Amino acid sequence: MESPPPEGRPPREDLSATRVVPVRPRPDRQLEPERLSFMNLEVVGGPMDGVTARVTNDVLTLGRAAQCDLPLRLDPLVSTRHARIVREGNSFYLEDAGSRNGTYIGEQRIEDRTLIGPGSLFVLGNTCVEFTPG
Repeated sequence: MESPPPEGRPPREDLSATRVVPVRPRPDRQLEPERLSFMNLEVVGGPMDGVTARVTNDVLTLGRAAQCDLPLRLDPLVSTRHARIVREGNSFYLEDAGSRNGTYIGEQRIEDRTLIGPGSLFVLGNTCVEFTPG
């Protein structure tokens, strides 16, 4: 026999006869995740430490050229058009743009497009950049 519930609490409901019905997802009613609206980059090491860029385009370019979204003019090891970040939905990919000195994540030089996420750090020349989507 069950003891009475503590004072102030309602009695427990008997759920032994409750039936669990599995729910199948309906593709026509799936909610789309909210699209991230910008890419934010901050130089966290190198000759342009502290420089930031906030871009709402689907492609963000990095390099020494003034036309780049994040121009890194003070780093002679950065190519004119060194790398880019491409947004596909809510995923972001870092690509080297054929630079002479390469683009690195950690000690690894990237050869193909590489998935990156919030807080990813990568290096171009002598410049370290942190990526944050939002």
